[in-house]
Amino acid sequence: MRSWTCDKVEKARRLVDLVTVSVLLDAGAGSTWQYVSPNGTAYKASEGLAMASLDLFLDGHFSTDPAMRTRVNSLALQRLTDEVLGRGLQVSRSNPLVGVPGRAKILRDLGSCLEKYPEFFGTEVCRPGNIVDFLLSKAEGSNEVSLAHLWRACSEGLYDMWPLQPNGVLRGDVWAHSLLTVSGRPGSDLVPFHKLTQWLVYSLIDTLQVSLGLKVTHTESLTALPEYRNGGLLVDAGVLKLKDPIWFSQEVNVGTELVVEWRALTVVLLDKLAENLRSKLGVSADILPLASVLEGGTWQAGRQIAKEKRADGSAPIKIRLDGTVF
Repeated sequence: MRSWTCDKVEKARRLVDLVTVSVLLDAGAGSTWQYVSPNGTAYKASEGLAMASLDLFLDGHFSTDPAMRTRVNSLALQRLTDEVLGRGLQVSRSNPLVGVPGRAKILRDLGSCLEKYPEFFGTEVCRPGNIVDFLLSKAEGSNEVSLAHLWRACSEGLYDMWPLQPNGVLRGDVWAHSLLTVSGRPGSDLVPFHKLTQWLVYSLIDTLQVSLGLKVTHTESLTALPEYRNGGLLVDAGVLKLKDPIWFSQEVNVGTELVVEWRALTVVLLDKLAENLRSKLGVSADILPLASVLEGGTWQAGRQIAKEKRADGSAPIKIRLDGTVF
């Protein structure tokens, strides 16, 4: 940021550009992939994807303007091929990464979404960073904006980039569970998670606060992130137990009802865990919000206990990943 000779609003736009593509690239990487930075340091998992996305951004892979390399625009995303992204992520036969085609397609579809929703992403140069201007136009006073506006931009503006599920009807991170079905109530069996959308929103909240001092209010409406580190913690710690242990030996699809149950329980139980933790420490939700419990607590603890129990640090329940959900 120190090298950018622009005003703070444009710096915020560039950070939103970077954070958006970085979050969308940061689904599960698998247990063997790593990224080696230019200084020779090797990073695995989320840290590797973070470093890779930063280098791709700084090298101008997401911009079509050579004079403005550290920016993301719709045309560059739409032109991104599986091969170019794979090279940028250092993917090879000896260094495989889960779901490269899925990640590349999401970024290409992001480019299309940016052009489809000018209200959020601008008209002349369509980019994620133009969310900043949309939010500033909705700001109450000088430094607060409601979560409802940020959620609308991310959930409505980016909806079309999520892949259709096998049934050809549902799109994105919304799944069905048959035991929830209520006769005469269409959609009663649906369980919405929106994990990556919420991860993006959490990340943008932090970005807007750091870069602009813009506070997003009503963040208590967000949920815990139902992914395999948070959920894995609950299984590995014995809080959740499989009724039939045979599932531990199988690889299951993300839409399997077992996984839907696991993720739904993760959302509920992490709310309860956050409440218990605040009570134990004698602090309020303002001091210890759910985002802090996740980032500083459950996610890291889930990773640590997974490494203690399994050499590759994988999730306790094996999930068939495609790079677009977990």
